[in-house]
Order: sequence, then C-alpha cells, then structure tokens
Amino acid sequence: MKRILLPAFLFLIASCQQEARQDELTELNHSAAATLYWTGEIAADGCGFEVEIAGKRYLPENEEAIPHKYKAQDSSGVRLTYRILPDPIDRRCGMLPQPRVLPAVRILSVEAL
Repeated sequence: MKRILLPAFLFLIASCQQEARQDELTELNHSAAATLYWTGEIAADGCGFEVEIAGKRYLPENEEAIPHKYKAQDSSGVRLTYRILPDPIDRRCGMLPQPRVLPAVRILSVEAL
C-alpha cells in the first residue's frame, strides 16, 4: 500500500507545482495597444523593429514573431501580447556610432488594430 501512495503523492505535488509555474508565467504576460516602428533590415544598415508601448520604446528580442507584413510601413498600430524581459538589448546597427540600448520585450502575439 505504501508503494502506491508515495508515487501518487509525489505526482500530486509535482502537478501542483507545474500548475503554479504556469500561472506565474501567465501573470507576466501583458497585452496593450502598441506602435511597431520598422527601421529597415539590420543587414542593410537598418535597426529592425522597435516597439512603443505607452510612450516607452522597447526592442523585441524575437523579431521573427512579428509578421512580415509590418515591414511594408514605417509604423503600424497593433495590439501586442508581450513579456517584459529583465535585461536590456544592446543593438549595434545602422550607421550609429554608439550602441543602442533599450529595454527588451518578448513578443507573444501581434494583432492589427
């Protein structure tokens, strides 16, 4: 009987911890109206995307999550689901002599307004 109860108890504890972690991650996600700024391909002396949320600029750490169609305009209004990252991004791009350090976000989804 003890052989059955111990694995069942351990499984129950592990399940609760995993559920709690998922809730913590969900709480870190934000959704807001934002403006995407396209500055050009990094390989062609551009600086990729910038995101402005509530008047503050961010660099996305995963630009590939932004659909290609947003490269057709200099700026686009969107509804963004994102997570603010703890470390800023230091992006050296374009013809800028100094590094460009901005707070970082991870893009989770982008919807047109």
